[in-house]
Amino acid sequence: MPLHSVIMPVYNGEAYLAATIDSILQQTCADLELIIVNDCATDGSAEIAATHAARDARVRVVSTAVNSGAPALPKNVGLSLARGRYISFCDQDDLLLPDKLEQATRVLQRYPDLDIVFADFEPFGDTQHTQGGYLAHKGFTSKAQAYLVPLEDGLYRCQNFWGCMAGLHTGMSTQTIVCRREIIIGQRFDVRYRILDDIAMWYRFAETARIGFLDRTVARYRYHDAALTTNDELLARESLAFHKENYFRQSHLFNAAENQRYRRMLAGFLISVASRPNLTQLEQRAHLAQSLVFELRLSTLRWLLQTFA
Repeated sequence: MPLHSVIMPVYNGEAYLAATIDSILQQTCADLELIIVNDCATDGSAEIAATHAARDARVRVVSTAVNSGAPALPKNVGLSLARGRYISFCDQDDLLLPDKLEQATRVLQRYPDLDIVFADFEPFGDTQHTQGGYLAHKGFTSKAQAYLVPLEDGLYRCQNFWGCMAGLHTGMSTQTIVCRREIIIGQRFDVRYRILDDIAMWYRFAETARIGFLDRTVARYRYHDAALTTNDELLARESLAFHKENYFRQSHLFNAAENQRYRRMLAGFLISVASRPNLTQLEQRAHLAQSLVFELRLSTLRWLLQTFA
């Protein structure tokens, strides 16, 4: 049994795949397996993965029978094969800093009551770049202070973290997360979503899992024009669909301030979708009217009335 299993869904990622694989194999904690799930790539991704597997026995390459069109199914395949004590994920275009797994191992071994640890990441690439950690840049520890209990310097236990994720800050980013095997094996990423499958998983875990936050940058998240997350319309629609469902599942957990924040966030998603091009007037009215149910905004009411003019 390897200490770590790292799962990587791959589809037409040849531009960055070799560098991503190398960032995993060069971890200071070398006791790992890398499970690459090829989702029927049509470029040179399979060959790159096979070359690395031939050179390093820690790399396992499997393929789906047909292209699923999203990362969720390949990640589920990887979960079914993972043997490690700790489970994590890395997309085909991101990079892990050399000590990510070592840092996670230290935290999870020192604090056996934590199920999951997440950390900070650095955005980089063609379309965005932040000097240093994204969460640090956003003032995450200050914003989320009410939900973070210090354990040691730069390490926190998250309490009632669903309340922080309710319109304050999601915090948890997949490329930084490491989970204990027993908390995630048997779980599945939601195949209804092409972009928000991982967000859906972490929101569910926030209800029951014991989560730690390591205030340290452990990964680099690559922004580029070919990334699935650049599909603004899909992202807006999936965000709305997920958060509507999640709000009604979690609303009994929220205090008054958290409930108001989440409702404000939902209103924002509805307005965002209403502003998308190629929407029929009836669809636009429906989204605007529903947004007013979650938060009454005079600007939205005026916009809705204008659609009847």
